[in-house]
Amino acid sequence: MSCQAAGPMGAQAANTVVSRIAGTEPAALNQAFTGQAMSLGRRAATIQLARLDDTPINAYVGGRVGAAIKEAVCKATVWSIRHAAAKPASVFWIKGGRRPAPAEQNELV
Repeated sequence: MSCQAAGPMGAQAANTVVSRIAGTEPAALNQAFTGQAMSLGRRAATIQLARLDDTPINAYVGGRVGAAIKEAVCKATVWSIRHAAAKPASVFWIKGGRRPAPAEQNELV
């Protein structure tokens, strides 16, 4: 679990509970993952970028620029948690991209 997954999944879980209470079918989980960040101390980080379907691309941001971006993301996460507590319906998330069809069971990948 990551912070980029936890907030949107919590909102989608709440939507699922509300739809079940209303007797309707909940929407399918649809969430994008845009990359992964790893802190390398206070002054460096690596951010591996990804497509909306969570497949990595051959691009990353590293060093001090990566650390600055990661710090901004962490601050934005704290802000969004506080904002969502004050106004619950304000949570939003990036929708996921089209995912490839799963491979057949006997098909070699």
